[in-house]
Amino acid sequence: MEYFSVQNPERKRKQAQIYAETGRIREAYKAYEELLFSDFQRSSMELHGMYMLALQDNNRKKARWLADKQKELARCFEMGKYYEISSELEIATIEKDADSVIYVMEEMLSSVEQIGDFRKSILYEHLDFKEVKEDFISNLKENLKKCFQDEENYGFLKDNKRWQKLVNQ
Repeated sequence: MEYFSVQNPERKRKQAQIYAETGRIREAYKAYEELLFSDFQRSSMELHGMYMLALQDNNRKKARWLADKQKELARCFEMGKYYEISSELEIATIEKDADSVIYVMEEMLSSVEQIGDFRKSILYEHLDFKEVKEDFISNLKENLKKCFQDEENYGFLKDNKRWQKLVNQ
């Protein structure tokens, strides 16, 4: 263990292996689950970085493909509907696909209440997460609605009845 720096994820993996071999099964699970959770966050950020590069390269096909990968990643790591769907919003907006943009907005708003459901996944059953508070959920919903009203990004929707209803609920 002394050969690995504290920041090296290999150290935690090795620690989990030692826990397992010494009968400390619960601690081994917890270490592996912590690694998985941080791997999701890291991988998601890396995919998003590549997505931004694809947009910078004006390669929408690759950007769409990467957004789909982010969705698959969220599904694989059982992060929940909000994390699965949110990766689609920006590319649909760039493409000015009104139906897709509004669909994603609706799905995001309807899944806000379950944003912390990954905490209930068997994949992370040995981890302790903070409870998601009601005020966080209501603030997030209100902030999303405000963001969805942004003229620069969503001005092309201003005459759309479905969008008007969504942001004025």
